[in-house]
Amino acid sequence: MTPAPAKPAAPPKVPAYQPPDEDETPPPGESASAEPAPQPAAPAPSSPPAADKKVPGKLMWQFPKQIPGQAYSTTPLRGCTVAFGKTRFAACLGNMLVGLDWKNSGLEQIWDCEVGGHVPASPMLGSDNLIRVHSGDGWLHCIDEDGSRVWEPVPVGEPLGWAAPIVDLNNTTYISGYSGGIYRVGPRGEYKNRPFLRTRQKFDSTGLIYRGALYIGCEDAFLWAIPISEDEGRNSWDQLEDRGRTQWFINSAPALGNDSTIIVAGRDENLYAFHPDGRQAWKLHIPGQMLASPVVAANGDVFVGVSIVRAGQRDKGKIICVDGDSHRVRWEYEARGPVESTPVIGDDQILYFGDNAGFIHALRGDGQCMWRQQVRSPVRSAGNIVGPNRLVFGLDNGTMVGLLCSSGGVSRKGWPKYSAR
Repeated sequence: MTPAPAKPAAPPKVPAYQPPDEDETPPPGESASAEPAPQPAAPAPSSPPAADKKVPGKLMWQFPKQIPGQAYSTTPLRGCTVAFGKTRFAACLGNMLVGLDWKNSGLEQIWDCEVGGHVPASPMLGSDNLIRVHSGDGWLHCIDEDGSRVWEPVPVGEPLGWAAPIVDLNNTTYISGYSGGIYRVGPRGEYKNRPFLRTRQKFDSTGLIYRGALYIGCEDAFLWAIPISEDEGRNSWDQLEDRGRTQWFINSAPALGNDSTIIVAGRDENLYAFHPDGRQAWKLHIPGQMLASPVVAANGDVFVGVSIVRAGQRDKGKIICVDGDSHRVRWEYEARGPVESTPVIGDDQILYFGDNAGFIHALRGDGQCMWRQQVRSPVRSAGNIVGPNRLVFGLDNGTMVGLLCSSGGVSRKGWPKYSAR
């Protein structure tokens, strides 16, 4: 095995948690809430302590804390966090994977681990509770929940901008190659230094594994279905029969519909659903770019963010709700700016997402806004609920924010978040 690259000097640790200033309010003319937030119900015996029963939408912390005159990372945080345990989670900041614990008393950094370079996509957690990170140093890193390396980094090449590693139920990891194809790394870091799937075409998309197949978008405008039980990868869908065909390339991570269809947003302004054999189930034209990935609610409704950017016009953004039965637009919600943030759905079916104007929104399933909070930086990351009433987003200014929410966790039904399984 090629030896791992030498570690550069570790940067200083980011500052510990500090509560936000109490006078940190939106500028004149802006409201932090679309309407008065509902009062929380009386706590049940198993409910979180009273400190977590404040008004949903309250900004609780920013990490690392921006201190005037002190340098901090300005690399945008656009990936999704990984949650483990009751209130612990990890996120990539610069060339570090940082472990955090959002306790009732506040946010605490519990460890950090250098990963050698910027991570353009998201870290991924396997069923073995090990975190995979494909770093800009060209290596796949594997780190446990205590911040320790499990096996030596594997040289899989430079990462693509949209593609995160995918881990199957056997904890084998699939990586999109920078020069094309798919690479495969075993659960203990086994690597043959050759592609699992050989093709010059790039899979600049985060895939989905379902019933023994990896479904992943390709720059050839097709969604591919690749059996993972075989020694060599292949597309099981016949492209000559237009199985999996869209009209342009795909960067969106697919979602699994409640009817077992594979739903993906193409860059051709169409939302597609394909049957497991590759036949098109339905197609819906949605004007604007869908740069985020779709998510699916418990009732089968599909939510996707849209960015509308046209010369000479104000940039706009929406969340579109597609009815799970009719596959037509059920409602639209206009955000304050373009929406590139993949939403997360809570166990109370509240939908959370950010926009490029620097607002985080909470919507009911009927499109009613429960609250919105200004965070003063574009929010292009995928949201995550990392514990009871704990909502986290990354910002373009290189920090994360934590907000209170009404959800006890991520919904257990549908496909409620980025790379849900």
